[in-house]
Amino acid sequence: MASLPSRVPNVLGDTSLDRFDAVVIGSGAGGGIATRVLATSGLKVCVLEAGNNYWLGLDDPKDGMPIPLFSSDEVKMSARELIQQQARVEPRTFRASPADGDRTFVGEVNGLPKTVGGGFGHADMKVPRFAAFDFRLGTLLGDVPGASFADWPLDYDELEPFYAAAERLIGVQGAAGADPFAEPRSGPYPMPPGVPMYVANVLSEGARKLGLHPFPYPAAVTSQTYRARQACNDCGFCSGYGCPINAKGSIAPLRDALLTGNVQVRYNAIATRLVTDASGRRVTAIEYLDPDGNPASVSGDRVLLAASSIESARLLLLSDLGGPGLGNSSGLVGRNLMFHHQTIGVGIYREDMHGERGKSVTTGFSDFRGVPNDPQRPLGGIVEFGTNSEKIADAVQYMNLGFRGATLKSYLRSSPFGRHISVLIMQGEDAPQLTNRVDLDPAVKDINGLPVPRVTYTEHPFELAARAFYGPKLIDLHGASGAQFAFVAPIHDGNPTPSSRHVLGTLRMGTDPKASVTDAFGKLHDLENVWSADGAPLPTGSGYNPTLTIQALALRTAGAIVDSQRPAAVIEREVT
Repeated sequence: MASLPSRVPNVLGDTSLDRFDAVVIGSGAGGGIATRVLATSGLKVCVLEAGNNYWLGLDDPKDGMPIPLFSSDEVKMSARELIQQQARVEPRTFRASPADGDRTFVGEVNGLPKTVGGGFGHADMKVPRFAAFDFRLGTLLGDVPGASFADWPLDYDELEPFYAAAERLIGVQGAAGADPFAEPRSGPYPMPPGVPMYVANVLSEGARKLGLHPFPYPAAVTSQTYRARQACNDCGFCSGYGCPINAKGSIAPLRDALLTGNVQVRYNAIATRLVTDASGRRVTAIEYLDPDGNPASVSGDRVLLAASSIESARLLLLSDLGGPGLGNSSGLVGRNLMFHHQTIGVGIYREDMHGERGKSVTTGFSDFRGVPNDPQRPLGGIVEFGTNSEKIADAVQYMNLGFRGATLKSYLRSSPFGRHISVLIMQGEDAPQLTNRVDLDPAVKDINGLPVPRVTYTEHPFELAARAFYGPKLIDLHGASGAQFAFVAPIHDGNPTPSSRHVLGTLRMGTDPKASVTDAFGKLHDLENVWSADGAPLPTGSGYNPTLTIQALALRTAGAIVDSQRPAAVIEREVT
């Protein structure tokens, strides 16, 4: 094994490596787990991560887990945005359609955290699988005007072994068979469910009154000791916060990869361009800005894009400024951008919901995911039961309403938007649309002088119809659970951009190079040695949280790079 941990600033892993079999751009959910497969198979891997590192000893082989510089600190994580993309210097632009002009908004547009480990460490780790019909919506729905639904070039059965492997590698808790709408599994969850939140018990009772089927939400959070990670202590701060005790499985695959001695992570390194040979079909180098802002480059035989759907598409476009974009003979790079259309039902209760204890979400139901072509159960999405644990955010809401002095103190004590609130969040499916896309803004540049991503996005009647159908049912559920008041939150709530951070599409996979950007294994049709390992290849977004599917696809992609004939056989090799 190489000499670990690294003592070189802004570098993790084996600092002696100078030739690489693969370069992975992005260290999040997809990039981290793909790197593990490559490294445990003996490939030398360089990972470029645009963000900083907040994991002390991530590449230290001593027993135990690294020490995260995270905590349940609202000032550090939420107000000061420790790991969030800084929109003042790295903005994105937005418009609903080209008819609005070049842009209508400049600022934060569905930004994901920039840090080693990516947004997965910031998430609350909900990891359900997709349904079998999600892979065939092109056929099942047929022609939906204005939408571009398409079948996947693989099905659930083909992806199932990779789902199961991802669950083991990140450590998922759940209860097999508890969700009557879930697909067959090849084995149980690695861990049983943890303790449900109080709000989950209240809402579950109401759900059962209405004939719904609540179940423990699968989550990559420990309910018991698992691979050197201690059990979750139910601190209440999951969503938007890194875990200070490593109960989350977000960083586990990347740590495994680093401990092989085959990986070098260069962080605070912003990829700016893929350089190709004379044929234009093979990437020979990746240019990036080092931590001091100086130009640098790294080469590898293979390149994996795992920077997020928006940033991976942006990098391909930056690599061919003035042209159509690298790998874009189809004209589809950046198109079919999807988020999840979240319908949020808010309930105010007389009783205290105790949001300060428990994981952010412990329970949900899939009844509202629906069935293709059934007007009685249209395609919506899985529903999460949640509440509020953030006291400072609670106080800010009352101050924004103009309350001061004794009135503010009264609201802080009663805390109607904190202690007495519960939320039902439906992760409604976005219809993919060719017109929803990422391209480069023609005038706005970031602090590094690079054109920023421009998001063009508007909702389709498909998801708005699901919202109209299921929104009243969310209110009914609050009523059955004992709420005093309930309402469906506005779609944009003052911000024109979509609220969901589930960013998908932009490098659609398929069998026809004229109608897709990547093949069934995420390899770009136009390029000999470039693959996508984030959410970009997904042709459709389903109505389930997408992270586990992104990771299953990344495992399959990396497995095929190592062994094209038996990709599933190489994805869980132990660290040696």
